[in-house]
Amino acid sequence: MDRLADRTLSAANIAADARQAPPRKADVVIVGGGIIGSSIAYHLALEGVTDVVVCERNTLTSGTTWHAAGLVAGARGTITMTELASYGRAFYSTLGALSGLDVGFSAPGSLSLARRPERADELAYACDIADHCGIEARMVDVSQAQRLWPLLDPDGIVAGLHFPGDGYVNPGYAALALAKSAHALGVALREDCGVTAIDVDGGRVLGVQTTRGAIGARTVVLAGGLWTRDLAATVGVAVPLYAAEHVHVRSAPLGADVTGLPVLRDVDNSYYIRAEADCLLLGAFEPRGLPRASTRIGIDGHATFEPDWDHIAGIKAAAECAVPALTDAGYDRFINAPESFTPDTSFVMGQTAEIGGLFVAAGMNSQGIIYAPGVGREMARWIRQGSPCFDSSAVDVKRFSPHQANRRYLHERTRESLGRLYAMHWPGYQSQTARGVRLSPLHSRHRELGAVMGEVNGLERPLWYGAPALEDAYDFRRPGWHDAVGREHAAVREGVGIIDLSGFAKFEVAGAGALNALQRASTADVDLPIDGAAYTLFLNDAGGIEADGTITRVAPDRFLVVTPSFSRHRMLWHLRRHATAEGAVVVDATAGMGVIGVFGPQSRNLMSRVSPEDWSGTAQPYFTGRCVEIGDGFAYALRVSFTGELGYEVYCDSDLAMNVLDALLVGGEDLGVVMIGYLALDSLRLEKGYRHLGHDMGPVDDPRSVGLGFAVAWDKSVDFTGRLALAGRGGPTSQAIHVAVADPAVRLWGEETVYAGDEPVGRITSGTFGHTLGRSVGIATVNARVDPHEDELSVRVRGARHLLEASTRAFYDPSGERVRA
Repeated sequence: MDRLADRTLSAANIAADARQAPPRKADVVIVGGGIIGSSIAYHLALEGVTDVVVCERNTLTSGTTWHAAGLVAGARGTITMTELASYGRAFYSTLGALSGLDVGFSAPGSLSLARRPERADELAYACDIADHCGIEARMVDVSQAQRLWPLLDPDGIVAGLHFPGDGYVNPGYAALALAKSAHALGVALREDCGVTAIDVDGGRVLGVQTTRGAIGARTVVLAGGLWTRDLAATVGVAVPLYAAEHVHVRSAPLGADVTGLPVLRDVDNSYYIRAEADCLLLGAFEPRGLPRASTRIGIDGHATFEPDWDHIAGIKAAAECAVPALTDAGYDRFINAPESFTPDTSFVMGQTAEIGGLFVAAGMNSQGIIYAPGVGREMARWIRQGSPCFDSSAVDVKRFSPHQANRRYLHERTRESLGRLYAMHWPGYQSQTARGVRLSPLHSRHRELGAVMGEVNGLERPLWYGAPALEDAYDFRRPGWHDAVGREHAAVREGVGIIDLSGFAKFEVAGAGALNALQRASTADVDLPIDGAAYTLFLNDAGGIEADGTITRVAPDRFLVVTPSFSRHRMLWHLRRHATAEGAVVVDATAGMGVIGVFGPQSRNLMSRVSPEDWSGTAQPYFTGRCVEIGDGFAYALRVSFTGELGYEVYCDSDLAMNVLDALLVGGEDLGVVMIGYLALDSLRLEKGYRHLGHDMGPVDDPRSVGLGFAVAWDKSVDFTGRLALAGRGGPTSQAIHVAVADPAVRLWGEETVYAGDEPVGRITSGTFGHTLGRSVGIATVNARVDPHEDELSVRVRGARHLLEASTRAFYDPSGERVRA
């Protein structure tokens, strides 16, 4: 059964009451009746939440689902995303039997092609991840690829990756089957019921207004595809997604049986091909997409755009060259319809930061069919339990900066986002579009000094200084930045380096209730002396790690909270909720405050040259701060370091930051002071074993399992968020260890499988080259029963095993004496 692009599907075929007025109240309202909303509804019902209403303003599947190609894949680029996708692949194989509807599921496999060695490396890494997750996969040579796909011209192919269990499903019927199954469990389906407004009071959702009346609800899920951004914006919620044209065309019948052909992904030529009856469907992910504002897209369902053969001419020609049968057959259908994309090409899901009870699941980046079952399951668990039950770091809606929901910004970024699905997935890749939007107060100096710039949350920051250019540096084995980063790394280890840390999220929490608010918001005991600082975690209700950072008490009723750059949005609202309850206020000081890191054994010497203060260890012990005179102004100096060396973070007004930096550069000339970028910082912190949020710890991690149990003050008098759940978890089932690869030619990036003997026991959570150690170094999470000092550990990289040295202590300066002297 094919029937792709079926515009006749409706809830009226599966629910007699689909056109009736909606109930006046429900536990959950889901906005959008596509495959995402239907999957969430079904999985909520499985969780026992059946008082659910799905509101669709047209008919089910009429947004994006109806025109999807229906590709189903079991493996993706990371372990977390693979686990979501593989659940979906297995689920679709049973959905027909579950629902009684033929969903057209077929599993002829998939074949991804590499036309250059670098792409073969990427596919080999993907094969490793699939193997880690138990997904059958194998690298194939040219002759094997041609046997799998007899219509394929092998010219120019270097290698391939075969997934025997992949395939496709009819997306419209799959969504209808999910909706039917949800309805059978008690979920209400309503068509011609458009949501026009979201009711909010006191920072919580109360329900929705629809074209057929109000519905009261304590939980609302926005699963409205490309229209989600605009509806969320009406209540002040930032959801960065934007529409683009997405094209697939169908050949005329080929006169040959093609139903057993695997899905073909010729990623270097930006297209895929799947069978549709006795035809071939050719889909394009062109490198430069065509964004479309939502105001230019019809709202009556089944929206399409005019065919644009010229726009896909290059891709069509490449496909016809690789599969000559396409040229002979010609084409009988052209579908050009909208899909929604996000700035980093990962979808958005989860509870919004701004409004309690308001959830989002949208911006699927043309992968909604692949992820719908997994997203539905995890959203249902999240809603039911109040916190994510999987590592949501890469897809949490709160990961973005609010400015990234700006429509001009999104329009420009979306030109790139569509093509990124099939572009090279380089380690450390930096987007090329919508750049130069958020700038550090030191930005112009970075450019003068030859910085190669990257971005995080739309904020420009230096990666390294000097050659090579970014576009010449990408590589899986030895990236072009290796030597430049090594020089910066050595400067910090041996002398002194300076880094712009202005992107840190910075908040001032003040008022009579500030202490109580922070005691409840964080795990550390922050009833500190004035100018005392503490490293702390911020947990969710389930005891998982939402963020980490430092809290410094700068006055009896005033605190400085500093967390990672990309946590800014979530932390602002997390702190505000606690502060409001305690009668305190939170001020976001991120943009108004520059931060300059000065690190290395000569950092104290350098600080004494630009400031008249006493910089001895006695005058300013580790983890303390103070106001200092520096350059031609004043700043707050915090003695902390993320490098494994003596160091200081200097916080000053943004308009003084350039003056302070210049004073440091002049004062350190004869010390060999060097500006360093974030890649050197990553190498330095990994040698020292410092954890990185989003890689080495996340929203489902027990602090004890990632080696951060010391940051939890169990004995403080005030209960902190997540304490009860954390106390009930029992002993950790995993542990974090430090690893280094014996072979210096092998590069770690993260996500590689760790073995004890021949048994897979964990994975690398983050890795890079450690320039002091002279080999790759990383942090791994492994089974708690592993003995890193006794077991023989190895790591899989591109299909080969390599011995690891492992330790429970960081390899560099484990005593920490130099840092705390």
